[in-house]
Amino acid sequence: MASYKVSIDPELKDIAAIYIENRRKELPELAALYGAGDLDALRKIGHKLSGSGGSCGFDRLSELGKELETLAQAGELPGVAGCLDAIKDYLENLEIIYE
Repeated sequence: MASYKVSIDPELKDIAAIYIENRRKELPELAALYGAGDLDALRKIGHKLSGSGGSCGFDRLSELGKELETLAQAGELPGVAGCLDAIKDYLENLEIIYE
């Protein structure tokens, strides 16, 4: 388990907090999609994360989203599982510093 610290402009506090809370709420859906073998849905979610994470200041989440998209598109189930674990770890251990 890692610890992640991200500095965000205080003007984005509400947006960033809501964004991360929504991503945390999606974790069970990601696990369910993986369990169902729905790689296309996971690819689409990865694509959305790759675009939205960085725009909210969460570059690592964007990187993980791109990785998820690529792995799901390639049908790499073990890689997708590892990426989902990394996304969960990031979201559960993220500390946002508003400065």
